[in-house]
Amino acid sequence: MRNLLDIKLLLQPFETSANPELKLENGRRIAQMYAQLENSLSVLSDMKARKSYIYYGPIAEEIGLEQQETEINSIWEDELLKRVHPEDLQKKYRLEFQFFQLLNTVDATERADYQLITKLRIRNYKDRYIPIKHRLLYLSSAENGSIWLALCLYNNVIDHPEFEIPQGAILNIRTGKIIDHNQQRFADILSPREKEILQLIKHGRRSKEIADKLALSINTVNRHRQNIFQKLNVTNALEACRVAETTGLY
Repeated sequence: MRNLLDIKLLLQPFETSANPELKLENGRRIAQMYAQLENSLSVLSDMKARKSYIYYGPIAEEIGLEQQETEINSIWEDELLKRVHPEDLQKKYRLEFQFFQLLNTVDATERADYQLITKLRIRNYKDRYIPIKHRLLYLSSAENGSIWLALCLYNNVIDHPEFEIPQGAILNIRTGKIIDHNQQRFADILSPREKEILQLIKHGRRSKEIADKLALSINTVNRHRQNIFQKLNVTNALEACRVAETTGLY
């Protein structure tokens, strides 16, 4: 799953943005502010440069992370991620993939309305798993709409029944609505016909075979194929099938 995320995020076509240094500096200020105000561990990931900036709040010490590297040549904070329970780590990657797929279906001006919230078990300095709230926020796009800057926040879970954290959900902070895995906007990104054709592609059917089976012209089938690739932001049938399976489109 992480490899698929790498493909989707790092191989985006990044165009030069206006004032990129200023936007990056603003993103770093936001990350630092969250670490200070929320006592969180804050990680700003730059997809274009393939690096991250880490800001250590008090929770870092509780987890057992030493405040060493503040800039790493990766979009993944592996020193922390290796402490996440394996089941929760795969859940995190899966939900992040769905989150970024969702962002690709909305206008860039609406992307900041969405956050991913996940409850994770992370080993602390006593080698015991403790519950941590993880949030993923979008901060900035490149000029062509590619997702550029994203922010991960790790906070203590408030120990009170009225403050229960979902195991994993995408939240629209503008409307206050939680979008679960059965209701996400990208679940309907493909039409019923496109899903039907993608299922047949998954089972190895070629365009002519699909056309004969569905009583369509081969040109219509090929047009549907191109629409599927465009909507899923992929370049080939194998990747389209992987994305569809990962996001629950069929």
